[in-house]
Amino acid sequence: MKLFRSARFSVFLPCMFALAIFAVPQAVRAQQTWQASVGAESKDMGRQALAFLPNEIWIHVGDSITWTFQSDEIHTLTFLTPGQGYPPFQGPGAGCPGFSSSGAAFNGSSCVTSPPLVKGQAFTVMFSKAGTYKFECLVHPSMFGVIHVLNVTQPLPHGQDFYNDQAAAQRKALLTDTDQKMEMDGEHDSDDAFSVSVISHKKHVIAGRGEISSTPGGNQTMSIVRFLKGTIEIHVGDTVEWANYDPDEPHTITFGAEPPPPTFPFPSANVTVDPDGTPHATITSPSDNVHSGFIAAILEDEPKPGPPGPGYPTNPISPTRFRVTFTQPGTYPYRCVLHDNLGMVGKVVVLP
Repeated sequence: MKLFRSARFSVFLPCMFALAIFAVPQAVRAQQTWQASVGAESKDMGRQALAFLPNEIWIHVGDSITWTFQSDEIHTLTFLTPGQGYPPFQGPGAGCPGFSSSGAAFNGSSCVTSPPLVKGQAFTVMFSKAGTYKFECLVHPSMFGVIHVLNVTQPLPHGQDFYNDQAAAQRKALLTDTDQKMEMDGEHDSDDAFSVSVISHKKHVIAGRGEISSTPGGNQTMSIVRFLKGTIEIHVGDTVEWANYDPDEPHTITFGAEPPPPTFPFPSANVTVDPDGTPHATITSPSDNVHSGFIAAILEDEPKPGPPGPGYPTNPISPTRFRVTFTQPGTYPYRCVLHDNLGMVGKVVVLP
């Protein structure tokens, strides 16, 4: 480009520059980074809020949202495209496949997802096109929310202070939920339905509890990642039954060595199946290795991607219980290999 040296242009140029400043589109000058959070937990990590807080936000085109992760339980922040299959969060093909970098732009045409993240980590997404977008956690299918991206000419209904207050209120409601009847070690209530009881030489232990709540933006879950009354005493020949009362989180009952990660969902080879479909193992020594595989809530049937009409495959019935019969006295520690880092451990004391 040629250099212009006329005096008249040198006077005119600053005026043009000043006008250009005032002519900058409002969409550029109004760009904002909003703040939200993913997950929350009690001080002992026993109560987990499986939730985006808040789970519904209105922003403008060009704005970004930074989600800060607030839990030791892993979560992802994921935006899928319409009709996209639900991808895994770990292993081959995880993510979109692959994970996005923080600061990625989303416009609904291609997937954006964080890797599994934990407390103290953050992930930012910029929204480049108006629309309403669902987001979710690949680890917890019942955990999702919605972002409304408006053109810059449209007013926003709320500011950051509103979302901060809403997140705090939702976090408190989830973590201080009082209608959960339970009995943990050192805590007691009068509801015998959730106490450990002996029935025909069987003891029943609750392997986690949970409850799904909802807002207009999506679902949120409170999960108690504990074996309720996890330390128990039984006698030789007794059978202990664990049952999962959580609608979202799977758990395991694992004695001895932890299995390799690819085999987490599946029981060890020394586990048989009772006539009612419940996995059952017999332990003869505290050194035995026994792994239940995932015990989880049975999923509801729903239409799967594919042509319309009859013939949709139904969800299989997954084990929700696990039984172990103990034939020798001793102390048998066990844990959930998915959540032992959060303190989900227990102990069976077998008396003669």
